[in-house]
Amino acid sequence: MATRKAFARGATQVLYRHLPYALFEHDDYGLSQVESVALADSEMNRDALFDALSDALAQWRNPSFNEKFPDPRDPGRRSQYVVGAPREVRFSPYPLTFVCRKCSRVASYAALAKHGGPLGVCQCGGSFTRMRYVQAHNCGRMEELKLPERKCPNGHGPEHNAFYDPGRVRQARWYCKVCNADLQGLRMAPCRCAYSASLGPGDAKHEKWLKVVPAGDPSLYMPHTLSFVNFPEDEEGRIRNAKDALGLMLARAWGLLDAPAHTTIEARSRGVSDGEDALLAQMAEQLRVTNPDSPVLKAYDARKASPPGQSALDKVTTLLNGSGWSANEVPRRWLVEHTTLQDRTSLSDTTAVATMLRNRGDERGAKQVEDAARKSSELMGIASIRVINDFPLALCAFGYTRIARDPARTVISPFPPDERGKIPIYALASETEALWFQLDPVGVAAWLIDNGLMAGKAPETAEQAWAWVYTNLPGLRQSPTEPLYNEPASAAVRTLIHTMSHVFLRRIEWSGFSPSSVGEYLLTGTLSFILYANRHAETKIGGLTTLFEQRLGTWLWDAVQSGQECIYDPLCGDDGGSCAGCTHREHNCLFFNRDLSRSMLYGGPTPQNSELAAISIRHGYWAQAWQAAPTE
Repeated sequence: MATRKAFARGATQVLYRHLPYALFEHDDYGLSQVESVALADSEMNRDALFDALSDALAQWRNPSFNEKFPDPRDPGRRSQYVVGAPREVRFSPYPLTFVCRKCSRVASYAALAKHGGPLGVCQCGGSFTRMRYVQAHNCGRMEELKLPERKCPNGHGPEHNAFYDPGRVRQARWYCKVCNADLQGLRMAPCRCAYSASLGPGDAKHEKWLKVVPAGDPSLYMPHTLSFVNFPEDEEGRIRNAKDALGLMLARAWGLLDAPAHTTIEARSRGVSDGEDALLAQMAEQLRVTNPDSPVLKAYDARKASPPGQSALDKVTTLLNGSGWSANEVPRRWLVEHTTLQDRTSLSDTTAVATMLRNRGDERGAKQVEDAARKSSELMGIASIRVINDFPLALCAFGYTRIARDPARTVISPFPPDERGKIPIYALASETEALWFQLDPVGVAAWLIDNGLMAGKAPETAEQAWAWVYTNLPGLRQSPTEPLYNEPASAAVRTLIHTMSHVFLRRIEWSGFSPSSVGEYLLTGTLSFILYANRHAETKIGGLTTLFEQRLGTWLWDAVQSGQECIYDPLCGDDGGSCAGCTHREHNCLFFNRDLSRSMLYGGPTPQNSELAAISIRHGYWAQAWQAAPTE
């Protein structure tokens, strides 16, 4: 039998279809299993990667479901991983159980090799092909289909065992080719894994057994990926650990700091103001010795007492006074990502697009963009929509599951270690196009208070609202492993942002992309979400940019109207407004279709199996937009 082979595939194709232990159909060798994938060097922010990996693994809340992974939160264990881009796929034929195309007799490779003769030829003269079924379990285990244990009641040997395959697992059976005697059905073996041990008696009993699955079934292999903003690692570390970095980044994200946070932090760390250098500081010190009362020196000292960004930093300190925040706290990844995107990428907002269209002589198009921006702000509670022309995305595959994706029903398995014992993470870094949405903090605060999820009076200005969100919604800036992540108000806002993202993705065809070709990225700490073209190529199609420039209003209002609809209503709406007929995505959902509910946008009960169970939203965030949409 042919052993390990190698072939090349596109990196993106490998990431989704040809990672270790995946089954695929090879043009020459037929059904095969990937054994390993060679790695190439890849420019990757490892700190951001392991931070994102920690959040991803935390979704498997049962500790025994992700225990195969070294803890990425422990810097000492990160050396147990190796990160790189997929380069070459190595595979071998699988499974090694065969069925005759002509007479349906079955045999294992070992039996065929033992008896000699042409390995691919049956005793009837027909050709053997690999069986199209395997056994698999939620824990990641996969095995070849077991040949029948029962012998023919009429004494015929196992070389006459045949397989009846009508195309449905429940009806498939083993029988004797000579006398047609029925041997047995497809038997499923029990699996004594961590997932099976976690199940109690009753309805879940059937999940303790391996399932017979067709080899082409997509549930047989489900790679799990994570994405993050791939900003330069050395720059991020330097700025993240600088003095006053947290306050200055908050000031930038809240619109209190006009200059880029990165340059402001760097200028402050040098101890000089913008435009000054070490020579000027040396001259000032010499003047201090000869003429300490010099007006020039006093002006210099005054500037030194108020370094760049100080007024914005003081404003943040005043707004957060009494909230318990610490100016010395290291900024979280979400805040570094937000300010990096704001300062270091090419952004276009609706004002810039309208100006560009007017310069082209397209006054009608400019007015449509401005009208869409106004309506999204006044009726949809969206403070800004921007195009990111060079979104620095990294996409990494870190493990796989079988039968299901849901972390509550699966054990996540890492890819097999390399010859050094290191666990591979397959990563791709690229720049792609994206749309960046940010909700209005005043509107979010008012929405929470109107629905009784928070008490008190809603803030009136944007800067007060940002401080209110930071103080009262700590779960938005915490990771899934932290205690306040699922507190009700934070969970409600996270569900609002996530649901809005899915509703827009549901109608993304206006861009020319299919929903499965567009990914989502949530920055809940700044009430943001990003929709990006899931492409890892040198060229950009420009579909999202064209959507933003030419069809923004149409897309927004189409999403408002269609987002309320579900083919399973009224049952879906009465049960929380989240199912495969409305908000669920088949691919690329960060949270496995959790934290979703149309009630956040249109009002109604929340899902019973969520952190918001038994809560009913009286006022949907898009209630005003929904009422206005049919007449606009």
